Amino acid sequence: MNTNREKMPHLYLDMDGVQADLFHAIAKRENVPHWDDIPDQNEAITRLSLKGPYEVYQLFRELDPLFGGQEIIKWLHKNKIPFTVLSAPLRNEPQASIEAKRDWLDQYNPGTSENAIFTKRKFRYATTDGRPNVLVDDFNYYLQSWAEAGGIAVKHSDATTEYTIKQLNKIYERYL
Repeated sequence: MNTNREKMPHLYLDMDGVQADLFHAIAKRENVPHWDDIPDQNEAITRLSLKGPYEVYQLFRELDPLFGGQEIIKWLHKNKIPFTVLSAPLRNEPQASIEAKRDWLDQYNPGTSENAIFTKRKFRYATTDGRPNVLVDDFNYYLQSWAEAGGIAVKHSDATTEYTIKQLNKIYERYL
């Protein structure tokens, strides 16, 4: 038995932008071809959050899964690496977004919704007993605060899934 298994860094996996295509859905609502075409992305999220719980729930529940996120999950299962979904709730409508995200996870990542953590303060999970944990996320703010708190931050985009998995291989190869 591998005694390093107990000391393996725990992996936290973001949801929006890693597993679920929130940004394409918001761009569509804003009538632009791409998230980067939204002049004020912060304002677009605020507009969404003020539409009310039903609209927020529907948006998050109906997000398309991202190919890269599904590939990462397959890799994690194949290598028996435990992970926890760590996702920020939507401001102004946190409960509706959390409920929808849990339902989404039940469909696209079964078995993860019960233990999923929904918080904007992701950095609180960067270490366990002084040992670094891993965060796979697409948002620089969360990655930077994670690394500053002592964790291992892995930047992901759907276009760089192969790179993300290579990074995870480097981190976990001694535990596999």
